[in-house]
This record gives sequence, structure tokens and C-alpha cells, in this order.
Amino acid sequence: MNDFSALLEAVYTRGERFGVDRPLAANPLTAVAPGVRPNSIAIEGGAFGDEGKGRVVDEVCALLIGRGGRGVVYRWNGGANAGHTVVVEGRRLALHQLPSGVLFPGATVVLGKGMVIHPGDVLAEIQEVRGLLGEVPARLVIDEMAVLSLDTHRALEGALRQWAEGGRGSTGRGISPAYADVLLRHPVRVRDLAADDWRDRLGRHYDLYAALVRGLDANMAKMEVPRLNSEPVAVGSRFVFLDRLGAQRSILLPYVGNAYDFIREQWADPAVPFIFEGAQGVGLDPRYGVYPDVTSSDPTIGGILPSTEGLVHPAQIAVRMATIKATYTSSVGRRRLPTAMDAALADRIREDANEYGATTRRPRDIAYIDLPCLRFFGQVSGANYLVLTHLDIAYPDTPIRVCTHYTDAAGRRVGYRPDQLYLNGVQPAYIELPSWDGAAIQGVTRIADLPPAALQYIAFLSRALEMTPLFGTTGPQRDAIVSWLPGAA
Repeated sequence: MNDFSALLEAVYTRGERFGVDRPLAANPLTAVAPGVRPNSIAIEGGAFGDEGKGRVVDEVCALLIGRGGRGVVYRWNGGANAGHTVVVEGRRLALHQLPSGVLFPGATVVLGKGMVIHPGDVLAEIQEVRGLLGEVPARLVIDEMAVLSLDTHRALEGALRQWAEGGRGSTGRGISPAYADVLLRHPVRVRDLAADDWRDRLGRHYDLYAALVRGLDANMAKMEVPRLNSEPVAVGSRFVFLDRLGAQRSILLPYVGNAYDFIREQWADPAVPFIFEGAQGVGLDPRYGVYPDVTSSDPTIGGILPSTEGLVHPAQIAVRMATIKATYTSSVGRRRLPTAMDAALADRIREDANEYGATTRRPRDIAYIDLPCLRFFGQVSGANYLVLTHLDIAYPDTPIRVCTHYTDAAGRRVGYRPDQLYLNGVQPAYIELPSWDGAAIQGVTRIADLPPAALQYIAFLSRALEMTPLFGTTGPQRDAIVSWLPGAA
């Protein structure tokens, strides 16, 4: 288990920067190895979600697609439980099921097979984008193979909360029951909603869920379920449920398509930029997260393979980026991280960085940077580049505390494991690194304008995680981004 003493000496004694004080010599999007597709990039959450991926996708779209170009933005997992926030014309836009690329006229945004789609909430998002911009700039394609997440699923999740521990800690958006339908072999997919006999198919689905909820001593028709940006509504009777869905269906049908053929054709053309956008973070993966406080989809870059039905292997993607907050970690839910931050500093960061869930508005827990945890996430996800958000959340009077390793009850050095009981028994070992004035760099876009202490820290952190920094954010504004791509200042 590494204490990183040699790396610390290289950076903080000998002044080594490992190249982070200047742009990369070659563009990783075009200077690719054999078997790797140029102009392809995947952005995942490298920690526990809410890392600021939407901002980064927005920047990548601007670079690769711009206002006059074309490209594909593909969302591979999650549903209405996700939240990506971007600032457009001074207003915050919280996107949930729509990828951030929806703001670019040349983009085709695809809601992939690995997602679960709530029709009503998708339409509410479309209306929100239209209300802000007057139209939906991008072309929208909803994969006919994506699974539907309906009010029935939300009702079952609500009923489960009254019965089972596993039902707690969820967003109430019906995500886990929708994914569970796939494993139980009775999902309803978008193509079922598009079929001529959709009322029969969705009617049988309603009957099944009414029976399941009745078995939990609840009446589904009377249960209220959440809505995006509006008050909860009752699921209603079978007739009401189908009528409401029918109204949504008539608006949604033009967006439904055969995404498989489209992805196959576009992926075969290396001139077409391909941007894969993930939801949540590796730390919420049901295999690699702190179970049971996990999501139900695959938020790792590996989730792209099944979502594209085998068309895109992650190893073919030129840039696979893990997004993390540079100076701290945030977490929302019941998990308890061993590196939980002192309350006073956590409160300060929570207010300065608006650390509240984009979907639920729940206050997020704040923790120190945890190298064993982040290295584990990098290993299981296969990321090779790093995005460091929130570089402006740093205080000159407060060193940055970093966990280098754990010890167990016997004093032995141990690594990270995705198990809450295990994590309850470890003790983090910390180092403290020089900080900088985050307020003074808000809005900075040039590497040269980052203070020496920030460059030292970036050099240390990127080497410790064995990833190359590619972007960093220095504020909530849409363009407050530092780039290490060739040609950047």
C-alpha cells in the first residue's frame, strides 16, 4: 500500500511538474494507437456522482461539434435520477435524462439502450430546454430498446420503502424496479410504447404492478409519485394511467428510432465526433459501490459495451475520462466514507460549491480526497484521463488533506474495498498539501494563470491516480474551464 513518499518528494521538494504546467504535446483524440477510433471520448463520474460531468460534456461538445459541425452524444446509463447542471445565458439548466449535448445544433443525442426512460419527465425536460432557448437545438433519438420507467415503477418503489431496507435511500424515480424488470424478464421497452397494440402491452404491465403494490398493502391508483419540476400526481386507475401515457406517446413517437443501425453507421466513420456521457459515478455502481447505497445501472465506461449492443468496446475509445472534484469528494446517501471531513470545513465547502443534489436537492456529505478509493475506481473503470472540477474550491488558510492509505484494527496497511462494514473498520492516514486562493482563480481558462500550488497539486494527484489531466473547471460559469489539449494557453 503506497504512502506516495517518493512522489511527494518529486513534486514538493524537487519541483517536478510532470508536464501539467503546459498543454499536451499530442492530441489524444487524433494521435491514436491502432484499433482505437479517433474523435471518440467517454466521460464518467470518477467518484460518487455529482462531479460536474455535464459541464465537461458541454465543453467537449463545443470543442468537437461547435455550432456548425456534427457529432453524436450518447448517454449510456441511468434515468431521471441523474442530474447534470450547466449554466446557459446566466441561468442554471438541470438536465436529467437528456444528455448535455442537447444544447448543440449539430449534435444528435441518443438516449441509449442502457437507460430507463420516463416519458413524462423527458417531455418536461424538452419543454424546459425550449423555454430557455426557444427550441431543442440538437436532434434527439430515443433508442427503441431502452426500458421504460413509469409511474407504476415509482409506486412500487414507494411501497417498498415502507417495507424493505433496500427501498430506502433511492430517489423515488422508479429506477431500480425498471431495471429489475429486465432481470425478471418482463420489461416494457420504448418499442412497446411505439407499437400499435401499446395499450394492451402497457395495460398488462399496469395490472402486474397493481398486484405487486397490492401485495405490499397499498393501492397503486391512489399512490402519489414524483414529477420533474411539478407537484406529485396520483398514478390513477388503469384507464387514467393509459390515457396519460397516450398523450405523452403522441409527442414522443417522432423521437423514437433504431439507434443500433445509427450508431453502427456513425461509429464506422472516424470523422464523426463521438461523445459518450455517463450518469452517476463509479462509486454508485452496484458491483463497485458501497453496497447497498448504489444505483441500478452501470455508470462505468464499461457500460457502453452492453448499451450499444456490442458495437463499441471501451478499449476502442480514444479518451476515457474520469471526472472528480479536485480538492474534496462529495457523497449523497447513506454510505459513510472513512475520510469524512471536519464539519466546519464541510459546511463551508457545501455552501461555496452548492453541494446539494441536482435531482433531489439533498445536502451532500463532504469528504477529503481518498487516494485508495479513487485509484480503485480508476482501475475498475479503465479511465486513462482525468477531469478535475472545482479547482476554485480551495482556501489559502486551509491545507488540502489527502488520504494516502488505510490501516486496519491490527495496524496493517490495507486497500479500499466496496463494502460499508469493511470501511467502518479502517483508519485513514493523511498528508496535508499546500493550498491556494480558489476565489482568485474563478473563471481562469489558461494553465499559465493557475497558481504554483495548484499545479503542484495537480501534478501530485494525477500521478498518484495514474491518469493524465485533460480538463479542469474553475467556477460555475459555462466557459470557466482549463484545457490541457494541444493549442490551449
